[in-house]
This record gives sequence, structure tokens and C-alpha cells, in this order.
Amino acid sequence: MFGDSAMWLLAAVVVCGALAATAIGLVVARARLHEAEQRVRDQESQQEGISARLRENENRLRAIIESEPECMKLQAANGTVLEINPAGLALVEADAPGDIIGKPIYLLVAPESRDVYRSHVRRVFEGESVAYEFRLVTLKGRSRWMQTHAAPLRDAGGAIYALLAITRDITERKLAEEHARRHQIELARVARLSTMGEMATALAHELNQPLSAIAAFARGCTRRLRAGTATLQDLREPLDSIGEQAERAGEVIRHVREFVRRRELALGRVDVNQIARSLAHLAEIDARQHEAVLRLELAPHLPSVVADPIMVEQVIGNLVRNAIDAMTEACSPRREITLRTAQRNGAVEVEVVDTGPGLAAAAIEQVFDPFFTTKADGVGMGLSISRSIVEAHGGCIGVDSVAGSGATFRFSLPLAAQEAHRVGHRHGLHR
Repeated sequence: MFGDSAMWLLAAVVVCGALAATAIGLVVARARLHEAEQRVRDQESQQEGISARLRENENRLRAIIESEPECMKLQAANGTVLEINPAGLALVEADAPGDIIGKPIYLLVAPESRDVYRSHVRRVFEGESVAYEFRLVTLKGRSRWMQTHAAPLRDAGGAIYALLAITRDITERKLAEEHARRHQIELARVARLSTMGEMATALAHELNQPLSAIAAFARGCTRRLRAGTATLQDLREPLDSIGEQAERAGEVIRHVREFVRRRELALGRVDVNQIARSLAHLAEIDARQHEAVLRLELAPHLPSVVADPIMVEQVIGNLVRNAIDAMTEACSPRREITLRTAQRNGAVEVEVVDTGPGLAAAAIEQVFDPFFTTKADGVGMGLSISRSIVEAHGGCIGVDSVAGSGATFRFSLPLAAQEAHRVGHRHGLHR
């Protein structure tokens, strides 16, 4: 009996222990479940807070973008407009966001600007921040010039997913620059006409020589023909001479006409040595009339520059003409001008050295200012125009002189290899 009771008691204890352990396990499990549910609720609350802050930041950013007075837009790599603010809509003359959002911006970019625009977009999606100008045609057909500052937008992982651009209308500035450019070109042409006017006597003398020779050879041929003593062999040499003298006169006239004619700026790769030789042909005429000697010291194998050859010739001509005038007015006993070219510091340098009276220190400081002149009858625009031309080509101009010891005017132009990538952005002569 007792043994059976013990067994039952033991069994009851084991069952109770198992039940208690199960109960404890359930309690623990329930507590862990409660903790997990609380963590989920906390996470959900945290996520809601983050989402609310993100929505708040997004709304704040959107409010800033929409209130920005300049065009702001988000753009995909293929040019699709993702977002644009009201100022941007007004800029492109869109009546509703749907007129531009979701469509490629290249529909508005002028054809001649599309390649440049695409290249800058590629640079942004490669991680660069860029600034560029382009012409745009609005949805209503109006042409406008734009300036854009663009930067990449990255996600949390650092990947670029959009381009953020701020664009402003610079049409008025472009029109003002174009007006200044045309004014400067016309002013330069007037200066060339003035130069030719000052050289009129020398040019008349230079043309008179071949014309007199032509007349003399022609009269000689006529006399022989009338006398009936001329043979083809007798006439060949004088006729050849007539042709040579006519070509000489025609070359002078052609050069003068090209130098003074109205024309637009024409940039291209040019040989400065060739320009110097061409200018020397006219300048020597003027130099001889003033008992001066012009020498050329041209560096061999000089690399080309990107420039307008007539404009560069005008600068050299102004410097040579000023040297002649300075030596003539000062009655310099030795009147020599050296026109020299060289390659220095990544540029082509041109020097005009004279043996005239030189410049005082005060004059050196002002010599390139408009309307400043040391000539009795000068107007003070030649060197000012020369500086504008040189700076418009990306170069610089200066002078070294000591009073009584002559003057050296020099200017430099960047080599074509360095300057070519900027030619499309600098077509003016304004300073």
C-alpha cells in the first residue's frame, strides 16, 4: 500500500512540475511576445516619426524650390525632366507642369547647343558640378540664352540618380555683349581706316611706281609696233614686266581693301609669322617715307594660334605705326624698328622694338587707356583698341621703356592647342 501511494505521489509531483514548467514557459514566451510586439510598435512609431520628418523635409524642400525665383529642375541622365518649379515653367513658357515634366529637355535646347548640353550632363552624372551656357527655344518659340549651374544628386548609397540644375535667363546680358562686340569691331575698323588715311601719301607713292613702270613699258611696246620693228621676242620681256608691275600694284590694293573692309570676327588657326610678313609689306612703305628701317626677326617653326588674322595684323600695325610716329616726332637720328616673334611660356609672343625717345614712367601707366596719347595730333584709341583685341583673344599686352632709350611693346596669344576649347565661348571683343 505504502509503495503504491509513494508512486502515485511521485507521479503527481512530476506532473505538477511539468505543468509548472510549462506554465513558466508560457509566461516567459508571452512576456517575450509582448516585448517583441512592443519593439515592433516602437519601431513602427519610430518609422512613422522618420516618415513624418522626411515628409516634413520634403515639403520644406518643395516649398523652397517652388518659391525660388530662378528655375530649378531635376533631370534624369537621358535628359527627361523629373521636376521643375513654377519659375522654371515660366522660363520655358509652359502653361502646366505636364507640358515639360516627363519630356526630354532636348526638345527645348537649340540645335547648335545640344552637343554641348549633352556633354555637360554626362559630366554631372560622372560626379562633377558644372556651369555652362546654351540657347533655348521656349514652348512658344521664343529664343533665349540660359546659364545653368548643375550638380549631381545622390541616394543613401552614394549613387547618382538625378541632376539638380539652377538656370537663369541671361538673354539681356548676351544682347549687351553682342552690342559691345559689334561696336568694338566697328571701332577697330574705323581705326584701320584712320591708319590707311595716315598712310595715304606713302601708298600713293608705292602705287605710282608700278603704274609708272607699266605706262613706260606700254609706251615702249607701242612705239616699236608703230615703227614696225618689233618682234615677239622683243615684246616678251616688256610685257612680262608689265604683268609683274600690275601684280605688285594689285597686291597692295588687295591688301588695303582686305584690311579696311567691314567684316565679322573670323577666328581660326593662324601663323603669326605669316601675318607679320604680310603687315611688313605695307609697313615698309610707310617706314621708307619716314626714313625708318623695319627688320623682321621671326622665330622658325612657330606654332599656330587661334585668332582673327586681320585683328592681329591690326595690333601689329598699330604698334609699328606708333613706333614710326614716335621716332619721326622726336627726330630720332637712328630710326630702326624690329618686329620679332618667339614662343614663350605656352604662348606666341610678338615684340615691336624701336629706337625712339621712349616713354616716361607716368606715360607707361596710362598708355593703354582710352584717349590717352603722347602724339600732338593723336586721339588715343589705337593702343586701347589693341589691348581689347589681344585680351579678347585670351592674351595680354604690355610695354617696357626707359625715357630716351626706345620702347618695346609686346603682346602674347595662347597657342592653338590651349585655346581651341575656349573659342566657342569667346566671340566678342568687349573687355
